[in-house]
Amino acid sequence: MGMRQIAEAVHVAEAPQRFYGLEVGARMTVLQLAGGLLVHSPIGVDPTSVAHLGELRWVLAPNRLHHLYAGAWIDAGAEGCCCPTLPEKRPDLRFDTVIDATGEPFGDEVLAVPLRCFPFTSEVLILHRPSRTLVVTDLVFHFGADAPWLTRAAMWCACGYPGCRTTTLERVGMHRKLAREELGALLELDFDRLVMSHGHVIDQGGKQALKQAFAWLG
Repeated sequence: MGMRQIAEAVHVAEAPQRFYGLEVGARMTVLQLAGGLLVHSPIGVDPTSVAHLGELRWVLAPNRLHHLYAGAWIDAGAEGCCCPTLPEKRPDLRFDTVIDATGEPFGDEVLAVPLRCFPFTSEVLILHRPSRTLVVTDLVFHFGADAPWLTRAAMWCACGYPGCRTTTLERVGMHRKLAREELGALLELDFDRLVMSHGHVIDQGGKQALKQAFAWLG
């Protein structure tokens, strides 16, 4: 695993990850905050791999699909935080905080935004205010031409390729009225960089990319 810095106090690491036979990759984001390190959507690496960045404080399992590696970080001393309904799905994990309302559980540098419009994932987004970075998980995907051909083909069939897109699953499963409200509020936030768990980071123009990805909402 190679940790790389993409903005002041914002670091990411990527690892291979297969989902239903497709190589989609996975990205972990680590934020250096005044209260310690926040690890978003951890991947399968040793928690000591981030020790050079500061003291581990929190780990966030941000939706109902991204929780596979959270246990090791909780065991390493991180406060376990998660999206709504995940404790029922993973009763074996010790979560200290369920983020079910917009707020600042990690300090005023970060705004946590839970989305209610797509219960399938119950995703929690985080906005790192100092770097104007919005970190999402499966809200959108951004696969490029360097993705495996089978991944590109499958995502194209699911309306998730090319570019920054949602998939058919979101179009079918989202509560559209609520999604319009929540996405509208999200687009009022101050961010430019968009980091997602699968695909390329968008360093500039992330807000416009997110808006275009949800143009189908009308």
